[in-house]
Amino acid sequence: MVMPWLATFLGSVFGLKISLKSQKRQGLLLGFAAGIMLAASVWSLIIPAFDEAGNGVTGAIVSTIGFLIGCLGMLLLDKLMPHQHMDDSPPEGMKSTFSKPMLLVMAVALHNIPEGVALGIVITAMQNNTMSWNAALAFALGLALQNFPEGMAVVLPMREAGFNYEKSRKWGILATFAEPVSAILGLIAASVLSNLGWIIMPILLSTAAGAMIFIVVEELIPESQFAHDGHSATYGILIGFWVMAVMGIVCS
Repeated sequence: MVMPWLATFLGSVFGLKISLKSQKRQGLLLGFAAGIMLAASVWSLIIPAFDEAGNGVTGAIVSTIGFLIGCLGMLLLDKLMPHQHMDDSPPEGMKSTFSKPMLLVMAVALHNIPEGVALGIVITAMQNNTMSWNAALAFALGLALQNFPEGMAVVLPMREAGFNYEKSRKWGILATFAEPVSAILGLIAASVLSNLGWIIMPILLSTAAGAMIFIVVEELIPESQFAHDGHSATYGILIGFWVMAVMGIVCS
Protein backbone atom coordinates (compact mmCIF):
# COMPACT_ATOMS: atom_id res chain seq x y z
CA MET A 1 0.00 0.00 0.00
CA VAL A 2 2.88 2.34 0.74
CA MET A 3 4.44 2.24 -2.73
CA PRO A 4 1.41 3.51 -4.72
CA TRP A 5 0.70 6.19 -2.10
CA LEU A 6 4.33 7.33 -2.13
CA ALA A 7 4.25 7.65 -5.92
CA THR A 8 1.15 9.87 -5.75
CA PHE A 9 2.78 11.97 -3.04
CA LEU A 10 6.01 12.35 -5.01
CA GLY A 11 4.02 13.24 -8.12
CA SER A 12 2.24 16.05 -6.28
CA VAL A 13 5.56 17.33 -4.91
CA PHE A 14 7.20 17.10 -8.34
CA GLY A 15 4.27 19.00 -9.85
CA LEU A 16 5.06 21.90 -7.52
CA LYS A 17 8.69 22.07 -8.60
CA ILE A 18 8.50 21.98 -12.38
CA SER A 19 6.71 23.76 -15.17
CA LEU A 20 4.59 21.51 -17.34
CA LYS A 21 2.67 24.02 -19.37
CA SER A 22 3.09 21.90 -22.45
CA GLN A 23 -0.27 20.24 -23.08
CA LYS A 24 1.51 17.57 -25.11
CA ARG A 25 3.51 16.45 -22.09
CA GLN A 26 0.49 16.52 -19.81
CA GLY A 27 -1.48 14.48 -22.34
CA LEU A 28 1.39 12.01 -22.57
CA LEU A 29 1.50 11.55 -18.78
CA LEU A 30 -2.24 11.10 -18.38
CA GLY A 31 -2.32 8.74 -21.34
CA PHE A 32 0.48 6.71 -19.74
CA ALA A 33 -1.58 6.44 -16.55
CA ALA A 34 -4.60 5.28 -18.56
CA GLY A 35 -2.56 2.62 -20.38
CA ILE A 36 -1.15 1.29 -17.12
CA MET A 37 -4.64 1.01 -15.60
CA LEU A 38 -6.03 -0.78 -18.65
CA ALA A 39 -3.28 -3.39 -18.71
CA ALA A 40 -3.35 -3.83 -14.92
CA SER A 41 -7.09 -4.46 -15.10
CA VAL A 42 -6.58 -7.21 -17.66
CA TRP A 43 -3.46 -9.00 -16.39
CA SER A 44 -3.87 -8.51 -12.65
CA LEU A 45 -7.65 -8.62 -12.24
CA ILE A 46 -9.65 -10.06 -15.14
CA ILE A 47 -7.35 -12.99 -15.99
CA PRO A 48 -7.01 -14.06 -12.30
CA ALA A 49 -10.81 -13.77 -11.98
CA PHE A 50 -11.30 -16.21 -14.87
CA ASP A 51 -8.56 -18.48 -13.53
CA GLU A 52 -10.39 -18.68 -10.21
CA ALA A 53 -13.95 -18.97 -11.59
CA GLY A 54 -13.08 -21.13 -14.59
CA ASN A 55 -12.95 -20.43 -18.31
CA GLY A 56 -16.34 -21.95 -19.05
CA VAL A 57 -19.85 -20.51 -18.97
CA THR A 58 -19.90 -20.32 -15.18
CA GLY A 59 -16.67 -18.37 -15.09
CA ALA A 60 -17.92 -15.99 -17.77
CA ILE A 61 -21.17 -15.33 -15.89
CA VAL A 62 -19.44 -14.84 -12.53
CA SER A 63 -16.81 -12.50 -13.96
CA THR A 64 -19.40 -10.56 -15.97
CA ILE A 65 -21.50 -10.00 -12.85
CA GLY A 66 -18.49 -8.58 -11.04
CA PHE A 67 -17.49 -6.42 -14.01
CA LEU A 68 -20.98 -4.92 -14.24
CA ILE A 69 -21.05 -4.24 -10.50
CA GLY A 70 -17.77 -2.33 -10.80
CA CYS A 71 -18.91 -0.28 -13.79
CA LEU A 72 -22.30 0.56 -12.32
CA GLY A 73 -20.78 1.39 -8.95
CA MET A 74 -18.37 3.90 -10.48
CA LEU A 75 -21.11 5.34 -12.68
CA LEU A 76 -23.17 6.01 -9.55
CA LEU A 77 -20.17 7.49 -7.73
CA ASP A 78 -19.36 9.70 -10.73
CA LYS A 79 -22.93 11.04 -10.76
CA LEU A 80 -23.08 11.65 -7.00
CA MET A 81 -19.57 12.77 -6.02
CA PRO A 82 -18.89 16.49 -6.66
CA HIS A 83 -15.64 16.94 -8.60
CA GLN A 84 -13.92 19.02 -11.27
CA HIS A 85 -11.19 17.78 -13.61
CA MET A 86 -9.67 20.82 -15.29
CA ASP A 87 -9.71 24.47 -14.34
CA ASP A 88 -11.90 25.41 -17.31
CA SER A 89 -14.25 22.43 -17.09
CA PRO A 90 -17.62 22.64 -15.30
CA PRO A 91 -18.05 20.79 -11.98
CA GLU A 92 -19.61 17.34 -12.19
CA GLY A 93 -21.64 15.25 -9.78
CA MET A 94 -24.12 16.65 -7.26
CA LYS A 95 -24.20 20.40 -6.73
CA SER A 96 -22.08 21.52 -3.82
CA THR A 97 -20.51 24.55 -2.19
CA PHE A 98 -17.01 23.03 -2.28
CA SER A 99 -14.15 25.29 -3.28
CA LYS A 100 -12.35 24.76 -6.59
CA PRO A 101 -9.28 23.17 -4.93
CA MET A 102 -11.52 20.73 -3.08
CA LEU A 103 -13.32 19.80 -6.31
CA LEU A 104 -9.94 19.12 -7.97
CA VAL A 105 -8.90 16.98 -5.01
CA MET A 106 -12.13 15.01 -5.21
CA ALA A 107 -11.52 14.39 -8.92
CA VAL A 108 -8.21 12.73 -8.04
CA ALA A 109 -9.95 10.84 -5.22
CA LEU A 110 -12.48 9.57 -7.77
CA HIS A 111 -9.56 8.12 -9.76
CA ASN A 112 -7.84 6.67 -6.69
CA ILE A 113 -10.80 5.06 -4.90
CA PRO A 114 -11.17 2.13 -7.35
CA GLU A 115 -7.39 1.74 -7.51
CA GLY A 116 -7.15 1.54 -3.73
CA VAL A 117 -10.03 -0.91 -3.46
CA ALA A 118 -8.45 -3.01 -6.21
CA LEU A 119 -5.14 -3.02 -4.33
CA GLY A 120 -6.88 -4.25 -1.17
CA ILE A 121 -8.58 -7.02 -3.16
CA VAL A 122 -5.27 -8.02 -4.78
CA ILE A 123 -3.60 -8.27 -1.37
CA THR A 124 -6.45 -10.50 -0.16
CA ALA A 125 -6.18 -12.64 -3.30
CA MET A 126 -2.47 -13.07 -2.63
CA GLN A 127 -3.17 -14.09 0.97
CA ASN A 128 -5.72 -16.64 -0.27
CA ASN A 129 -3.26 -18.01 -2.86
CA THR A 130 -5.53 -16.85 -5.69
CA MET A 131 -2.69 -14.67 -6.95
CA SER A 132 1.07 -15.05 -6.68
CA TRP A 133 3.19 -12.65 -4.64
CA ASN A 134 5.01 -11.58 -7.82
CA ALA A 135 1.74 -10.77 -9.59
CA ALA A 136 0.50 -8.73 -6.63
CA LEU A 137 3.82 -6.86 -6.53
CA ALA A 138 3.57 -6.14 -10.27
CA PHE A 139 0.09 -4.71 -9.75
CA ALA A 140 1.29 -2.46 -6.91
CA LEU A 141 4.27 -1.32 -8.98
CA GLY A 142 1.97 -0.59 -11.91
CA LEU A 143 -0.24 1.57 -9.69
CA ALA A 144 2.86 3.38 -8.47
CA LEU A 145 3.94 4.10 -12.06
CA GLN A 146 0.60 5.59 -13.01
CA ASN A 147 0.05 7.38 -9.70
CA PHE A 148 3.06 9.64 -10.28
CA PRO A 149 1.44 11.55 -13.18
CA GLU A 150 -1.89 11.48 -11.33
CA GLY A 151 -0.20 13.17 -8.38
CA MET A 152 0.93 15.94 -10.71
CA ALA A 153 -2.55 16.12 -12.25
CA VAL A 154 -4.09 17.56 -9.10
CA VAL A 155 -1.35 20.17 -8.54
CA LEU A 156 -0.88 21.51 -12.07
CA PRO A 157 -4.44 22.87 -12.55
CA MET A 158 -4.16 24.66 -9.22
CA ARG A 159 -0.90 26.30 -10.20
CA GLU A 160 -2.27 27.29 -13.59
CA ALA A 161 -5.38 28.73 -11.87
CA GLY A 162 -3.14 31.01 -9.81
CA PHE A 163 -3.11 29.28 -6.43
CA ASN A 164 0.05 29.93 -4.46
CA TYR A 165 2.68 27.31 -3.65
CA GLU A 166 1.52 26.66 -0.09
CA LYS A 167 -2.15 26.17 -0.99
CA SER A 168 -1.27 23.91 -3.93
CA ARG A 169 1.01 21.84 -1.69
CA LYS A 170 -1.64 21.47 1.02
CA TRP A 171 -4.39 20.34 -1.32
CA GLY A 172 -2.03 18.14 -3.33
CA ILE A 173 -0.95 16.24 -0.20
CA LEU A 174 -4.57 15.85 0.91
CA ALA A 175 -5.43 14.21 -2.42
CA THR A 176 -2.80 11.51 -1.92
CA PHE A 177 -4.61 9.90 1.03
CA ALA A 178 -7.66 8.71 -0.94
CA GLU A 179 -5.90 5.60 -2.23
CA PRO A 180 -4.42 4.16 1.01
CA VAL A 181 -7.69 4.75 2.87
CA SER A 182 -9.72 2.99 0.16
CA ALA A 183 -7.07 0.22 0.01
CA ILE A 184 -7.50 -0.48 3.71
CA LEU A 185 -11.29 -0.53 3.35
CA GLY A 186 -11.00 -2.80 0.30
CA LEU A 187 -8.67 -5.15 2.17
CA ILE A 188 -11.03 -5.40 5.14
CA ALA A 189 -14.12 -5.95 2.96
CA ALA A 190 -12.40 -8.50 0.73
CA SER A 191 -10.99 -10.41 3.72
CA VAL A 192 -14.45 -10.70 5.27
CA LEU A 193 -16.33 -11.50 2.07
CA SER A 194 -13.78 -14.04 0.79
CA ASN A 195 -14.82 -16.41 3.58
CA LEU A 196 -18.33 -16.72 2.12
CA GLY A 197 -17.32 -19.07 -0.70
CA TRP A 198 -15.21 -19.61 -3.80
CA ILE A 199 -17.42 -17.39 -5.96
CA ILE A 200 -16.62 -14.21 -4.01
CA MET A 201 -12.99 -13.68 -5.00
CA PRO A 202 -13.51 -13.79 -8.79
CA ILE A 203 -16.46 -11.42 -8.39
CA LEU A 204 -14.33 -9.05 -6.33
CA LEU A 205 -11.46 -9.16 -8.84
CA SER A 206 -13.72 -8.49 -11.82
CA THR A 207 -15.57 -5.77 -9.87
CA ALA A 208 -12.27 -3.98 -9.30
CA ALA A 209 -11.46 -4.37 -13.01
CA GLY A 210 -14.81 -2.90 -14.04
CA ALA A 211 -14.34 0.08 -11.72
CA MET A 212 -10.82 0.78 -12.98
CA ILE A 213 -11.71 0.44 -16.66
CA PHE A 214 -14.71 2.72 -16.17
CA ILE A 215 -12.43 5.41 -14.75
CA VAL A 216 -10.01 5.02 -17.65
CA VAL A 217 -12.72 5.39 -20.28
CA GLU A 218 -14.83 8.02 -18.49
CA GLU A 219 -12.14 10.18 -16.93
CA LEU A 220 -8.48 9.56 -17.82
CA ILE A 221 -8.69 9.18 -21.60
CA PRO A 222 -10.89 12.28 -22.08
CA GLU A 223 -8.59 14.29 -19.78
CA SER A 224 -5.53 13.17 -21.73
CA GLN A 225 -7.05 14.35 -25.01
CA PHE A 226 -7.04 18.05 -24.11
CA ALA A 227 -3.62 18.33 -25.81
CA HIS A 228 -5.49 18.43 -29.15
CA ASP A 229 -2.38 17.42 -31.07
CA GLY A 230 -3.85 14.00 -31.78
CA HIS A 231 -0.78 11.97 -30.83
CA SER A 232 0.79 12.52 -27.40
CA ALA A 233 -2.05 10.97 -25.37
CA THR A 234 -2.21 8.04 -27.79
CA TYR A 235 1.52 7.38 -27.44
CA GLY A 236 1.20 7.60 -23.65
CA ILE A 237 -1.61 5.03 -23.58
CA LEU A 238 0.29 2.63 -25.83
CA ILE A 239 3.51 2.93 -23.81
CA GLY A 240 1.75 2.56 -20.47
CA PHE A 241 -0.30 -0.42 -21.65
CA TRP A 242 2.72 -2.29 -22.98
CA VAL A 243 4.93 -1.56 -19.98
CA MET A 244 2.28 -2.99 -17.64
CA ALA A 245 1.55 -5.90 -19.99
CA VAL A 246 5.22 -6.92 -19.98
CA MET A 247 5.36 -6.59 -16.19
CA GLY A 248 2.24 -8.74 -15.87
CA ILE A 249 3.71 -11.50 -18.03
CA VAL A 250 7.18 -11.43 -16.46
CA CYS A 251 5.84 -11.49 -12.90
CA SER A 252 3.04 -14.03 -13.44
